[in-house]
Amino acid sequence: MAIENLKERTTLRLEFDGGIVDGKQKLLPKSYSQIKTTASDEELYNTANTIAGLQNKDLMIVKKIEVSSLFEE
Repeated sequence: MAIENLKERTTLRLEFDGGIVDGKQKLLPKSYSQIKTTASDEELYNTANTIAGLQNKDLMIVKKIEVSSLFEE
């Protein structure tokens, strides 16, 4: 009874520096969907840094969000 993991979609979420508001760090998120589920973490990170280079704000956080289905084979 093996459990399989089927990756359905991947989203790349970049969070940019929005400054300090009321003493707390504000983050400005930007999400990119329709990312290949086979993309490596290194590829996603490099892509995030390339995109960040085109922005006016500093990149603070890079997130990879995956949606997967688990099923019994």
